[in-house]
Amino acid sequence: MALLNGAGELSMAVASRAREVALLALVEMEKKDAFINLSLRELFRNRRMRASERAFAMQLSLGVAKMLLYLDFLLKHFCGEKFHRLPVFIRNCLRMGAYEIAILSHPPYAVVSQYVELAKEYGHVGTSRLVNAVLRKFSNEWGSIHLPSPDEDPISHIAIKTSHPHWLVERWIKQFGFDETMKLCEANNTPPPLCIRVNMRWAEVEPVKRLLELRCRKVEPAKYAPYGLRIDTTADITTLPGYKEGLFSVQDEAAMLVTHVLGPKPGEIIIDACAAPGGKTTHIAEMTNDAAKVIAIDTHRSRIQLVEEAAVRLKLKSIECVVGDFVQLAEQYRGMADRCLVDVPCSGTGTLRRKPDVRWKKSTRHISELAQLQYRLLEAAAIVIKEGGIIVYSTCSLERDENEDVVEAFLSKHKCFELEDASKYLPTTIHDCRTPEGFLRFLPHKHDTDGTFIARIRKVS
Repeated sequence: MALLNGAGELSMAVASRAREVALLALVEMEKKDAFINLSLRELFRNRRMRASERAFAMQLSLGVAKMLLYLDFLLKHFCGEKFHRLPVFIRNCLRMGAYEIAILSHPPYAVVSQYVELAKEYGHVGTSRLVNAVLRKFSNEWGSIHLPSPDEDPISHIAIKTSHPHWLVERWIKQFGFDETMKLCEANNTPPPLCIRVNMRWAEVEPVKRLLELRCRKVEPAKYAPYGLRIDTTADITTLPGYKEGLFSVQDEAAMLVTHVLGPKPGEIIIDACAAPGGKTTHIAEMTNDAAKVIAIDTHRSRIQLVEEAAVRLKLKSIECVVGDFVQLAEQYRGMADRCLVDVPCSGTGTLRRKPDVRWKKSTRHISELAQLQYRLLEAAAIVIKEGGIIVYSTCSLERDENEDVVEAFLSKHKCFELEDASKYLPTTIHDCRTPEGFLRFLPHKHDTDGTFIARIRKVS
């Protein structure tokens, strides 16, 4: 790690500044329900920090946010129930210290002294003594703490070991079984691959690959998408050669496959009902060689502006951006669209590798509310589509309520639509992604992509 010196220890000055920023981000998350990445962006903007400091601050804050349930389980053995009554700054000092000792295997003597100093700055002498005592005891005894038995309490075992909400683990065990849920949750705690989509309107894969090899540690073909690359770099993606010139976009591979299943063609009218931030919209334009009419709709001006900016950067002219609610706008596009992509707002439970703090911000109530919105959006798509036209419904959720249940409810009401086997429209054979009904489901632990659901529906006479 860049923060290690020749003796294998953290540079104290670098680590101290990074720890303070990570602490402030975690407190923001807890007190204001803020997203860690947004808090960090604001904190970085107001401080002059080296890349190594920023990297460690991100590693610490995102790591603690991800492993929150596990860390709290361990710390309660040393603090008891009063742990959650501690001042928020002190509680997060303990979490961060526990994370460094138990997860990062940093030397306890260095870790403890750093958090004692932070506890003095953001607490008082008494709280710094508490942090000192708890972390010293923790460093000696945390490894002897036993998790709940997988036989007696399988939900708690997975939830605590992998730090996922109990309610979500319970749902997944019912849907996938114990073993698959364990693999899924473990995969959610690993770094996702960084994938890019080459802009085939203006570039080819091999030249872009050679260009990126000058700045990236590794560049290799994507697993499934023929115009995709997986890259390994610590650089800001927007500074890589070719980005500003519009030669590629960042996009998960499963998201690329959504547009493949849609199968857009030049000359068609294609509506992207929930378009922002524009990854799939611009992919539709690229796949049609910028020769279709692509109508990109989203509810907020600030969000549709992201689509416009992406289209400009990628030099795509076939995209028409519209601000508005697709459900309310559908009637004015009645029967016009050859294809409609309904990539709905969802719980995002398939993206926990990328957004570790999202797992603590969702609930069954959120999923139920989203499912109602998703159904309304799919019904609106039925209005705009021509006879013989195609609707693709997709989410980055793993929940049946948002996926199969929505599509099946729609099909049971709308007899002039039928489900097609979506796997027939993939660019290559992908194992273990097709459900018995013909839906597609990609899973982090099986496909090394975001968790993604895809359904292809045709309007018949």
